[in-house]
Amino acid sequence: MNRERDNREKLNSLNELTGLVQRLVHRNVLIDLRNETSVAGTVIHVDGYMNISLENVVYIDQKGKQFPMDNFMIYPKYLHCIHLPQEMNVVHELQENIASFAAPRRDFNKKRTFKQKRAQDNQRLTLAENQML
Repeated sequence: MNRERDNREKLNSLNELTGLVQRLVHRNVLIDLRNETSVAGTVIHVDGYMNISLENVVYIDQKGKQFPMDNFMIYPKYLHCIHLPQEMNVVHELQENIASFAAPRRDFNKKRTFKQKRAQDNQRLTLAENQML
């Protein structure tokens, strides 16, 4: 179950805007909530489901009154709008996010083992027999 959850979080990070929000970690942001309140603070963690943890928070209610808090957790169903910092290059950040999930490149100059050679020879033979090569 844990592995399935990790894969789903990874999928969300790559295919949704969750990945962009994850690039906001250690940055100050202003987040508008659905109940017409706002939260300003430093993002400390964003998971694959877009649950956001903030620290050094100022909670601003509907009347504009401010309440300082140490920590604050926002669930995605309560999000209305996340104000991105102006200096943030969205395209670059999305590309960086995708690159961070990319599989490490294999070294093809590595010497093949006997087992690998035999498997590749059998594959070539099968393809040749079926006239696919």
